[in-house]
Amino acid sequence: MSVFGFAFNGITPLILLVVLGYTVKRVGLLDQTTIDKVTKFLFQVAFPISLFNSIYKIEISDYFNPLLFAYAIGMILLIVCVLMLVLPRFVPGNKQRGAMIQGIYRGNYLLLGYPLALNLFGDTGVGPTAMLLPVVIFTYNVLAVFVLEFYRGEESRIKPAKVILGVAKNPLIIGAVIGVIFSLLPLELPLFISRTVDDVGKIANPMALIMLGGQFSWQRISGKVNLIVWATALREFAIPLLTTSGAILLGFRGPELGALFILFASPTAVTSFIMAKTMDSDGDLASQIVLATTLTSGLSLFIGIYILRALALI
Repeated sequence: MSVFGFAFNGITPLILLVVLGYTVKRVGLLDQTTIDKVTKFLFQVAFPISLFNSIYKIEISDYFNPLLFAYAIGMILLIVCVLMLVLPRFVPGNKQRGAMIQGIYRGNYLLLGYPLALNLFGDTGVGPTAMLLPVVIFTYNVLAVFVLEFYRGEESRIKPAKVILGVAKNPLIIGAVIGVIFSLLPLELPLFISRTVDDVGKIANPMALIMLGGQFSWQRISGKVNLIVWATALREFAIPLLTTSGAILLGFRGPELGALFILFASPTAVTSFIMAKTMDSDGDLASQIVLATTLTSGLSLFIGIYILRALALI
């Protein structure tokens, strides 16, 4: 029940923020122009600062485990490769392909990973999750730029120069890289800058969820229900089952296994909606995948953690 209570208390506030955004849009306090401008601000300012702040505060070297790194990043890359090979056979439009692939592989590890691990394992067991955080976030964002650029326009093809330029110019990548640099070097922000960075970073996820709610429209999901259902099933059930089973076979146990399960079972990252909307992908589909996986993750996280604890694996 404590696991269920944490999942409920962790997921419900996210849903309520989406409902708030939907409500204020319907009563006329929020319009599409404002949503577009705020979304752009979140992508270019608030989320990069939030990423920098989260990564900067982590002592990566304290918990370094090459095998854990290799498995986590390897599985993320494998998932993306399989999706890019298989998904185009079933999803006709490039915009839908990019949004769906990003929605399936990219979890909300930044928002839920660390707090959930802290709740499960305490301060002494949260190290593996903290160690994975900056590397996973960086990998997620580089792959997102690659996938969305690859499926930009009518023809799917690799444009190396455009992808490299997109990665180099992406505000989220810049924020993550600077965060890693500050984390590895003995650099400390002055107190007044640190507090400002904290305050700006804190608004990123809540504001993104409110914008997601404002973006929601029943008409916009017409004809996309099957895509949303498949993306949710893969993100919340198939991928956690396969990746966690593989981790168990490789001998991961305790906090390390918990970190991997949380990584692959967390709902789709809110930033996937922001990036899809600003990179000419299907923002409507991306937003509905975020919402559906967030609603479903309370159940999938509870079931997964309950089984792993019942088997004394974490």
